[in-house]
Amino acid sequence: GALRWNQQLFSNIPDGAGGQVRWSQDLWRIDVAAGYRFTSHIQLKLQYSFQQETTGPHDDNHLIAAQLTVRF
Repeated sequence: GALRWNQQLFSNIPDGAGGQVRWSQDLWRIDVAAGYRFTSHIQLKLQYSFQQETTGPHDDNHLIAAQLTVRF
């Protein structure tokens, strides 16, 4: 299994008119993943990710993913 934390912090940049503008909103994401190997040729991975407010207030992202790998 895995647990990952990602964070991006943005600062201000010049706006070309003598002022400052925010480059982007700060954001963070957490991923939780687990895998199970059925045989030496078949494995399953599951992941859940939560990302805070990427496009605006109360607009969080939830992602659920699955991967089945068959090796031959």
